[in-house]
Amino acid sequence: MLYGRKTEKGQSGQAESTYSTPESNESRQEQDYGNEKKKTRGATRGHKGYGRKIPDNLPVREQIIDIAEDKKKCDCCGEALIEQPELDQISFEISSEKIYYIKKIVRKAYTKACNCPETKALIVASPPSKIIPKGKFSIEFWADCLINKYMMHLPVERQLLDMKLHNLPVSAGTIFGGFEKLHSLYLEPLYQAMAIQLRKGSHWHADESRWFVFIELEGKDNHKWMMWCFASEDIVLFVLDPTRAAKVPCQTLFDINIEELERATNGEPLSEHKTIDSKILNADRYSAYKRLQRAMLLLIAYCWAHVRRDFFDLQTKYPQNIQLSIWAKEWIAKIGSLYHINNERIKHKPGEPAFIEQNEKLKTALEKMSDEMQKEYEHPAQIDVMNSMKEHWEGLTLFVEHPDVPMDNNSLERMLRPMVLGRKNYWGNHSLWGGELSATMFSIIQTCFKHNISPPAYLKYYFSECAKRGAAPSKEEIDSFLPHNLSQDIKEKLRINKAGEHTPGC
Repeated sequence: MLYGRKTEKGQSGQAESTYSTPESNESRQEQDYGNEKKKTRGATRGHKGYGRKIPDNLPVREQIIDIAEDKKKCDCCGEALIEQPELDQISFEISSEKIYYIKKIVRKAYTKACNCPETKALIVASPPSKIIPKGKFSIEFWADCLINKYMMHLPVERQLLDMKLHNLPVSAGTIFGGFEKLHSLYLEPLYQAMAIQLRKGSHWHADESRWFVFIELEGKDNHKWMMWCFASEDIVLFVLDPTRAAKVPCQTLFDINIEELERATNGEPLSEHKTIDSKILNADRYSAYKRLQRAMLLLIAYCWAHVRRDFFDLQTKYPQNIQLSIWAKEWIAKIGSLYHINNERIKHKPGEPAFIEQNEKLKTALEKMSDEMQKEYEHPAQIDVMNSMKEHWEGLTLFVEHPDVPMDNNSLERMLRPMVLGRKNYWGNHSLWGGELSATMFSIIQTCFKHNISPPAYLKYYFSECAKRGAAPSKEEIDSFLPHNLSQDIKEKLRINKAGEHTPGC
C-alpha cells in the first residue's frame, strides 16, 4: 500500500482501469469510451524520426579541427593541398562549462581641465549596486546559491564542495549568513506581499505535507512541522507551521484568528470589518478544511483522485476477494469516464450546444453513481467507501455548477512534489528563519512557474532592483514586483521559452 505503483496511473492491459487522471504523463494505449477512441500519444511505430534536435537559442562556440601540418601535402609528390572552406564538414554537439570568476570592476576617473571652483578636482564613476553592503559576492552568485538549493535541491554542503572543486573555497557560515540577510532584508517583504495577494482570490487549492525543523519549541515534543501550500489564480504560497490545525488555512486565507473561527462555527457572525464572499477551495477530506466550511467561510470541492485512490487501496487490501476487486475496477472505470466527459465539457464555453450536451451526460453519469451509492452493501470496505462518498457528495459534485473548478487537486500536489524532493535531500531546517526562507523560496519558485517565468531570471531581476534602492521595494510599490504584475516587457525578458531556459540576455 505504501510503496506500490502510483494509483493515479492506469494499468496497461486492464480495460477497466486504463484511464489516467490528468496528472499522468505516461504514453497511453488507445482508449475506447463508447464508440470514441483516443489516439495513442507519441510517435507512430516504425516512424524514422526527425534526427537530433539542436537548440537554436544557445550561444555557439566554434571549434576548428584541422589536419596536421605534415598531412597537408600529397603523399606522392609533396605538393601542398588546397584548402576548400566550402567543403568543410560541419556537425554540432551540446556542451557545458561551469566557472567561477572574479569580476574586476574599473571605475573610470576624470580630473577637471578648468579652474571652476564648483567642480570637484577628481570625478569617479559611482560604484555598482550591491545586494549585501560591502559583500564580496555578486547578485548572480547569491541567486544561483538560492536556486541551487530550493529549485535544484542541492544542499549547501554539496554546493560548497562544488565551489571547492572549482578553486573557490567558501565557508558554510558565509553562505548561511548571506541567506539570512537576503531573507530578512529583501525576500520576507516580497513573501508578505504574496500572502496579501493570495487572500484576494476567490478560488484556492490547498494541501500540506510534513517538514522538519530541528529546534526546541515549548509545547511541541518533536521536530515534525507542517509545510502548507495554498494556490490562487496568481499566487502560490507555502506556509510553515508547527501544527496541522485549522488556524493555518484560516489565518492564511482570511487573516482571522482561531477565536473568530470558533465563534463563527457556533453560529456567531464574524467581526463586522470582515466581509467573506462566496469562495471555493479544492482540497482533500482533511478535517481542518471542513472546519472552514462549517464556519461558512468557503465551499470545499473535494478531490476525485482521492476517491479513485480509495478503490485502488481496496484492491490492495483484499487481493484474494475477486468479487470485491471486480466491483472496485468497475468504479475506477466509472470515475475515469467521468473525467473524460468533464474534459470534453470544459473544452467549450458554458451555453454552447456542445457544452450543454456534455453537461447532460455528466449529470446522468453522476445520477447513476448516486443510485449505486444508495444500494445495500455487505463488505465493510464497500460500506466505508460508499459512506465516505455520501458524506462528501455535495463537494464532489461542486465542479458541475462551477466548470472552472477542476475535479481534483492534482495541480497543487504537483507543486508540493519539489518541496518533498528537497526534504529528502536536505531533510529540513535547523532554525526558524531557515524554515521561513524555505517557505518563501518555494513560494517564489512555484509562482514563477505558474506564470511561465524563469525563477533564476526573476530572482536576479528582483535583487537588482533591490540593490538599486538599497532596500526592498516599499509597501506601495512591491505589488508591482509580484510575478503576475510585472510589465509585459519584463515578463518577456524573464519568460521560460520552449527550450526550457529564460530568454538569452536576461
